[in-house]
Amino acid sequence: MRRRITKRRSVVLLSGGLDSTVSATIAAKRTRPLFALTFDYGQRAARMEIRAARTISKALRIPHKTVKIPFFKTFKNIALLRSQKKPSAQSLSRIHNVWVPNRNGLFINIAACYAEHHRVDLIVTGFNREEAEQFPDNTPQFIAAINHSLMFSTLRNVKVVSFVSDYTKAQIYRLGLRYRAPLQHIYSCYLGRTAMCGKCASCRRLQKSMQHDVQHS
Repeated sequence: MRRRITKRRSVVLLSGGLDSTVSATIAAKRTRPLFALTFDYGQRAARMEIRAARTISKALRIPHKTVKIPFFKTFKNIALLRSQKKPSAQSLSRIHNVWVPNRNGLFINIAACYAEHHRVDLIVTGFNREEAEQFPDNTPQFIAAINHSLMFSTLRNVKVVSFVSDYTKAQIYRLGLRYRAPLQHIYSCYLGRTAMCGKCASCRRLQKSMQHDVQHS
């Protein structure tokens, strides 16, 4: 008689972008997602990210929650925030202009609170190899470090995983096609307009990944 394998429960961090959408799609197959979390921390793209994340969650049959983090709006000189002067798309190509202090660390710790309370084992993120080259809080070292801290701050030893951590954007896009991720609903623009600007760093990374796939298809 074949032994039934019980899937581990998860909380999925879903921004509505390419990486988190593909990781969420794989999580829907390999784990039992309790819900997907999207954060509104005052970012310009909050409305569109939440809309995309809700649509993607519905397509994946995962319940969706939005968590507001209001205090970031009191911080100055963070171009991503609605409370700041509107930046140009070009200025959002520099890491210091899109960096929000300890954002990923905070997101994970909030998700860990939900995970602990609901007796969930995993937090699924969209951390990936390409963005790890620029953002230290996307790296395997960061995942290992925060998992070590969660050993002490959660009784269940909640763990962070990313199903796309070893992949570039182009590879993630192809992975999404293979898993039939709802890529038609993703939103990946720093400026938060109804139509993605196509000029900011986030838009350009997405375009490059899709063009790379076409060139190698």
